[in-house]
Amino acid sequence: MKEPRILQKRIGFSNVELIVNGNNSILVDTGVRGNIKKIRILFREAGISPEDIRLIILTHTHYDHTGNLQSIVKLTGSPVLVHANEYENLKTGFTPIPNGQGKYSGFISRFGKKVYPKYASPKAFTADLINNDVFDLQDFGIDGKVISTPGHTNGSQSVWIGDLLIAGDTFLNLNNGRVFPPFVNEPVVLLQTWRKLFQTNIKTVYPGHGKRFRIEKALADFERWKKKLKVEI
Repeated sequence: MKEPRILQKRIGFSNVELIVNGNNSILVDTGVRGNIKKIRILFREAGISPEDIRLIILTHTHYDHTGNLQSIVKLTGSPVLVHANEYENLKTGFTPIPNGQGKYSGFISRFGKKVYPKYASPKAFTADLINNDVFDLQDFGIDGKVISTPGHTNGSQSVWIGDLLIAGDTFLNLNNGRVFPPFVNEPVVLLQTWRKLFQTNIKTVYPGHGKRFRIEKALADFERWKKKLKVEI
């Protein structure tokens, strides 16, 4: 199979990725609400029409990744894939605010849970497809798969094609150089996920926030957080 082209675009303050594969193209995440025009521009830049989108994959159900979901489904008619562990979150329109992993992010998380518990939540939507662990993309003419990558959330998933990973918030690429997310529900589980990914052929990561990077960049944060959490992985 021909390897598809990956286009990344910042929509609001989070990224979406377009897997360009003719009339079997796939959109990964939908960005911050109110930016459907930018999604249309992305399709034009890729040389495809909305009808060429055959699948929408959500890496997880936080609002900044699901913001334009309803509008894009209406535009494209595409089915939506979500991980089994977050299917109900999307259906009910409630995703818990993740835990902060530092003083500032911890304060924000605790404050949000008390004052605005639905802050991280998507608009309610019933997904068409559920991934329990691995979802093969062969039916879309793509030699790749959607894999479980828990840690940031229990239902986080990533798209693995060749030596590329579209990671959602499993990895970030922040201006301060950090790739470990400041908000993580299960930090040890995330490090375990990273370890497994380090042992694959993946070379390039497309993060949910920030520009793509070589996966080796995450090694320093991996060691730092192992020491901070006092775990051996």
